[in-house]
Amino acid sequence: MMHRLPDGAWPVMLTPYRDDLSIDFDAVDEYTDWLIELGAAGLFTVSLSSEMYDLSGDEQLVLARHVRERAAGRVPVVASTTARGDWRAQADRVAKIATTGVEAVVLISSLVTPPDATDSAWIDTVERILDAVPGVDLGVYECPLPYKRLLPVQTVRWLAQTGRFTLYKDTSHSLATMTERLNVIGDTRMRLYNAAIASLVPSMQAGAAGLSGYAANVYPDLVSWVCRHANDADQTDVLRVQRVLTMVEHSINLRYPSSAKFLLDASSRLHWRARSRWKPESIGDHEGEPLRQIAQLVRELDLGRADLHAAR
Repeated sequence: MMHRLPDGAWPVMLTPYRDDLSIDFDAVDEYTDWLIELGAAGLFTVSLSSEMYDLSGDEQLVLARHVRERAAGRVPVVASTTARGDWRAQADRVAKIATTGVEAVVLISSLVTPPDATDSAWIDTVERILDAVPGVDLGVYECPLPYKRLLPVQTVRWLAQTGRFTLYKDTSHSLATMTERLNVIGDTRMRLYNAAIASLVPSMQAGAAGLSGYAANVYPDLVSWVCRHANDADQTDVLRVQRVLTMVEHSINLRYPSSAKFLLDASSRLHWRARSRWKPESIGDHEGEPLRQIAQLVRELDLGRADLHAAR
C-alpha cells in the first residue's frame, strides 16, 4: 500500500486502436514507456480520455492490468470503475479492478448515486463500498459525463478523513473551490490533482499535487516541468509554459480524443492512428493542420527544458 501518491503530471491515458477499433496493446506499451520516460509521476488509465464508457467490462480489466504490468513499478497506476446502481454491484466491480494490481480504484462521482441523491446518501453508498472492499485504496474523479457532480467541501473532508482515498481529480475549474478543498484535505493521504492546465501554477501554490488532464497526455515533460517549478520565485518562464500548454489544450478540445492522438503522431516518436470509438469522426487535412502547427510551435519555442520530443 502506497502511503501517498507522488506530485506531478498524471496523464489520463489515451487508448490507441487498430484499424478494426480493437485495442492496440503494442501501442499501449509504447505510450506507457513514453509517458514514464518524459516524467509522468503516475498514470490514470480507464479514464474518460481512455474512452472508458466505450470499453467493455473485460476490456477495462485487461487494459488496467496491462498498463500496470508495463509500468512495472516505475510509477503508480490508477484506474476507474464505471459501475453504477446498487452499492453491492459497485463494490464488486471495485474488487475486480483492484485485482489488476492498480494502486487505487477511482470512483466516478456522478455514478455513485442517482443525480437526485443527497450528499448524505452519496456518503452512505461510498461507506458501504469501503466496508465491502477492505484494504483497497480508492480515488474520486469528478468526470463531466454523464454529468458533473462536484462534491461539497464537507464530503471532501469526509473522504480525506477515511484514510482510504489517495486521489481526488478536481474538475471544479475554480481556484477558490480547490483552495477550500485543500484546506480540509490537509496532510491526509488524499492528494488533489487539478484537471485544468490554465490554473495549474496557482493551484499547486495552494497545495495541489499536480495535473491530471489533457496536456499531460501529449506533453508530459512540459507539465512535469511546470509542476516542479510552480513555486519558483521567478514565475516568468513557468507561466509562459503554462500559457503554451493552455493553447495546446484548447487546440485539441473540439475533436478530442482523436485530436490528441493526431497531435501525438505529429509531435512525438509515437505512430498513432487518430481513431476513437467515442467520437469516430475522422481528422482530415483541414482539421489536422492547426494541430501540426501547434506541434511545430512547441518545437520551436525555447521553453527552458530539453526537447524530448523527436522531430518527425
